[in-house]
Amino acid sequence: MRLRREAPKELSYVTVVTYGRTGSTAIQASLNALPGVLVRGENYSALRGLGNYLQSIAEVADRHHAGKPSHPWYGSAQLDPGAVLADIRRHVTDYVLRPDRNANWIGFKEVRYEPGHFGTYDELLQHLIFMGRLFPGLRYLMNVREPADAARSGWWPDNSDALEVLTTTRAWLLLAVTDLNDFFGADRAVGVAYEQWSVDPQYLIDAYAGLGLPRDDDAVRAALAERLEHGSHVS
Repeated sequence: MRLRREAPKELSYVTVVTYGRTGSTAIQASLNALPGVLVRGENYSALRGLGNYLQSIAEVADRHHAGKPSHPWYGSAQLDPGAVLADIRRHVTDYVLRPDRNANWIGFKEVRYEPGHFGTYDELLQHLIFMGRLFPGLRYLMNVREPADAARSGWWPDNSDALEVLTTTRAWLLLAVTDLNDFFGADRAVGVAYEQWSVDPQYLIDAYAGLGLPRDDDAVRAALAERLEHGSHVS
């Protein structure tokens, strides 16, 4: 008798796009306070390498190919970028995000988006678009902080170019909000500022609602208040 397997649960996706010392860990905690939401922490931008891998597969598959073993692109006709993308999605879901049975929304936050990780804004935008293809319907929460304030924190003291780097990164992330909504459609990306939500959590609550996340306003406020008892939201 063959056992019947349950169909995989259809999941929704969210990611926090930010840089160091912007309160992103507090945002992570408040997202995890929402019902059915599971947001993991940073992963050293592991998906960056997967995006490059998929791009290479897609370019090989687009080559002129032949069936002869002596052809330089032998085998390229059998490559299926769509199947590779689906397999990458399964891998990241199972081994990086690891949703539990209660999770309906899954995702992660990452801080490695500044110059040095990405040479140009276009490189950054293409990576964010890759993530949106990897996770269908992905919602982007772009979190920024005034560069001068972030640069004074403990994350950046050894970087003499911190103010310039953070100013560029902030501009990139705010520009990406518009470009991602233009590319994928409205309400896929929203920007929030530490200076606003750290004083009034309603800014985050409204942003979450705008992205279509489950609501529990009291839980968000409680999560942020708990963080405040342990110091400022600069992590």
